[in-house]
Amino acid sequence: MQLKDFMYYPDLGCRLVRMRTYEWRGRKSSADQQTMVNNVWFVIGAVNLFYQNLGLAIDLCLADTQEMQLSTYIAHVSENCSVLGLTIVGASYFWMLLHHRNDIEYILDELQQLYSQQSQLYRIEHFYEKSTRLMKYATIFFLFAFAYYNTLPVFYLIYDLHVESQSVRYKTQSNTWYPWQLLDTQNSTLSFVASYLCQALSSLTGVASIMASQCLLCFFTTQMQLHFDALVNRFNNLDARQPKANEQLEAMIAYHCHLLHIANDINRIFNFMFLSTFATSTVAICLMGFSMVMIDLAAAFKYSVGLLSFLIFSIFICYNGTEFTEFSDKLMPAAFYSNWYEGDRNYRRMILFVIMRSSESRVLRTYKFTPVSMATYMAMLKFSYQLFTFFRAMIK
Repeated sequence: MQLKDFMYYPDLGCRLVRMRTYEWRGRKSSADQQTMVNNVWFVIGAVNLFYQNLGLAIDLCLADTQEMQLSTYIAHVSENCSVLGLTIVGASYFWMLLHHRNDIEYILDELQQLYSQQSQLYRIEHFYEKSTRLMKYATIFFLFAFAYYNTLPVFYLIYDLHVESQSVRYKTQSNTWYPWQLLDTQNSTLSFVASYLCQALSSLTGVASIMASQCLLCFFTTQMQLHFDALVNRFNNLDARQPKANEQLEAMIAYHCHLLHIANDINRIFNFMFLSTFATSTVAICLMGFSMVMIDLAAAFKYSVGLLSFLIFSIFICYNGTEFTEFSDKLMPAAFYSNWYEGDRNYRRMILFVIMRSSESRVLRTYKFTPVSMATYMAMLKFSYQLFTFFRAMIK
């Protein structure tokens, strides 16, 4: 099994964005697959994704607050800001994939070199099935969320057309403002079709960027788990009485140092992704829940998938961070409970160095501030619920 087999789902996300897949020395270049059509699709999707953030903000500024009741205005703000949270996350993930492309390919090259040195101590099949299962379920959900979010306006339009007592409402996916609304009424067919297609393409780019980033994080953390697990197995099989025990331990220390450098590089690449996820999810979960309660039943169906999206990709990040920490923490007991006391003086000094360095947990952090863990996820949910109860109290 090759390293590129682990990259199936990150590559799928890149192909949906029409972005060139990542390359390294263990995989052939895919530059020839980047056609003119893909380049144009990529640019249009990126422009729509970043413009939607601006369009939602403009719609908020154009809202007629004097004719709105307080509850109606708060519901409108909640509706726009909750969708804005999704588009901000999608845009930030999209930027991360482009901005750190060289760094990502460098780490892939480093992992390829480590992967080529695999032995029987590597549980490749186990970690391949584990990561593939996680990425598969996440991909299925994100594709379902994209289809659900973009088919709801069509269902509402069909329903209005079949009910004679109601006027036809051209309601798009969100309240994004577009320049052609100055020339045409928002309730016209042409304006609806143009806005619908732009937001559908924007959501596809955003969802695919989120999917590619999440799967790429899962890929990196799985590779680190695989190597930490192999290092633990090496310590379990290491015998201090062997003549070459010192040489083996020196190689294992160098291997551990290499893994720590790679882990720091991974954390640096995903810092902005962690920050944008935690900052927007905390507020957006509250606002989407508020929109589901305050607007109407249609909004409840519409924003339920958005609420689930924030819950799922937040827990996906925190779960991978927790798994990374748990596997790195296994190194210290493996080194401590080995027969280091039967080695010579140099061996005992080296094993003491390993124990002291591995005694501190390796934790993915958001700019060295917030740990990426399930504890952070629970704290985020708690704060979101506190915001939700605060807004409900304001209305009442």
